[in-house]
Amino acid sequence: MKIGIVTVLFKSDSVIDGFIESMNAQSFRDFHILFVENDVASFHCEQAIRNELTVPFTFVRNRDNAGVAAGNNQGIDFFLGDASYTHILFLNNDIEVNPDFLQKQADILTDHPEIDALAPKMFYYRPNGKVWYAGGKLSYLKGGCRHFGHNKRDRLTRKALYRVDYAPTCSLIVKTWPLRDAGIRMWEELFVYYDDTVFCHELTQAGIRIYFTPSIHLWHKISSSTGGAKSEFSRYFMTRNWLYWGIRRRNLAVLLSALALGGFHFLARNKIEMRAMRDALRMTRSLSKG
Repeated sequence: MKIGIVTVLFKSDSVIDGFIESMNAQSFRDFHILFVENDVASFHCEQAIRNELTVPFTFVRNRDNAGVAAGNNQGIDFFLGDASYTHILFLNNDIEVNPDFLQKQADILTDHPEIDALAPKMFYYRPNGKVWYAGGKLSYLKGGCRHFGHNKRDRLTRKALYRVDYAPTCSLIVKTWPLRDAGIRMWEELFVYYDDTVFCHELTQAGIRIYFTPSIHLWHKISSSTGGAKSEFSRYFMTRNWLYWGIRRRNLAVLLSALALGGFHFLARNKIEMRAMRDALRMTRSLSKG
């Protein structure tokens, strides 16, 4: 087994040291990391990586901030270009993991050939012991996804694997051959947010089997590069991409919700959400004209 890890950098200065330490400590060694730098004006991460990382890596600096989805697609194309890679691991750099993180995944994937993609249990970095993701499901009514165990103390102590149809790509390892055969890529127009939701939807539609394992953990420093869920940046892209995907899927629940939310945001003068919804409609119209 040979793993290609793709991680997209953007405003990662405060988290990169923990990521480097985690990767240097891995007991499994047959892996290569592709760093895709979208923070084009900052050289802090590149310097830290070149000075401190002791495992094989490639560093790519984009000319402009291409977004998370485009960065992950760069990683897919990079590793599919070398037939020796059996798996691609999409991995955020705002995480920290135990030294056996990769080895445990390699063991599970070797013992269970039916698994095409695997996601671990994910905890908040702080507060300690609070679950961020313990399995997940795509939700038609929400027009997105939901995380099992979210914001709760860890009560899911069973060791059994179970199948899911959604996993965040802050850690999702996927066999290379289904990506090569199905030609699935992330929607680059989304830029950030909902890219993993749409990606998992397309994986499951193509028959790619995603599993969750509670026996592997990571600690996630949530929204370290986007300012948190309440920032204007996050509010804009979450609203825009939710509606855009809902329209693309002809999701009646999303379309009805959008009518009600549009009225609410207009009355509340929520300019960020109103602009996001207008832009989602423009994106859809542009797509239909193309």
